[in-house]
Amino acid sequence: MNTKTLVSICSPVYNGEDHIEDCIKGVLTQTYENFEYIIVDNASTDNTPSIIEKYRKKDSRIRVYRNEKTVCMDDNFNICAGYCSDNSKWIKYALADDYLFPDCVEKMVKVGEMDEQIGIVSAYRIAGRYVTSMGLPIEQNVFNGAEILKQQILLKLHVADGSPNTVMYKKSVFFEFNGFNSKYNQSDVELVFKLLDKYKFGFVHYVLTKSGRDKKGGFYYLVKHGFHILEYLDFGYKNLSNYKSISFDKDEMDYLKMYYARAIVSFLITKCAYFEWEDIKRMLGNIPEDIKKEVKKTFVRDFPKHIIKYFVSLLRRIKSYLRDKKRFEQFT
Repeated sequence: MNTKTLVSICSPVYNGEDHIEDCIKGVLTQTYENFEYIIVDNASTDNTPSIIEKYRKKDSRIRVYRNEKTVCMDDNFNICAGYCSDNSKWIKYALADDYLFPDCVEKMVKVGEMDEQIGIVSAYRIAGRYVTSMGLPIEQNVFNGAEILKQQILLKLHVADGSPNTVMYKKSVFFEFNGFNSKYNQSDVELVFKLLDKYKFGFVHYVLTKSGRDKKGGFYYLVKHGFHILEYLDFGYKNLSNYKSISFDKDEMDYLKMYYARAIVSFLITKCAYFEWEDIKRMLGNIPEDIKKEVKKTFVRDFPKHIIKYFVSLLRRIKSYLRDKKRFEQFT
């Protein structure tokens, strides 16, 4: 009998034929052996089902389910978690277009088992060309969740909100908060904030996962259209009273107002330059009144600087284009 804690590894996937095979291989090469592997195909229309079936036949730990129709991403994440065995203790997502390094689960479970009050475990990750989730003291693995939460809300730390692929959730805690809330595009961040408000935080000082940074991917879509700012404003500013373990003094609130005002002004000026009125209208319609006042002052103060910066950038792009055009003409 395997006495190690059972971990449920979950891969929700939709049309993932380009990446799902590498994802599965990453899971099956884990050094931690006591896991079950749950894959939920969200009614894919490409070659994903046949790739999954090839590996299911080879490994009895793989359980495959297929939705009758395509549901939203967050719902599929929750459906996947719903298939976890009753006696598993942790949920580890392995997203179809990301990757788990071989010692990922083993090292995360080791830290997670250090304290029964740990509700979530994170680690360094590779995101595109960068290593992220930096900033915690390297000699410490267990942290007060409230302290991490406050630094995350103040946007001074980003150690638990990179991706569901980066963290491991205690299953009982995950279901206590009903998993991912499909109200948010960044539902993983909103869930992390709620978990940190009540439970301790575990961190592994190793790079254990890799996430892509596709410029056509979800994160870039959120940033491009302002949803990244708007959602943080909602669960990281408007609803601060929902967090019972932390409080903010006047200086900290002023800092947050100024941070969001500057981010919003930068966004609005960029959108004005490209005449993207829908994004502008959405942003202006959802800014809290106290931040809106700061936005007006910041806009007046920073507008000339941003315009100069924009035109300098435009001139550089034109210069680069003309240089490349000239080189091309020399060889034709």
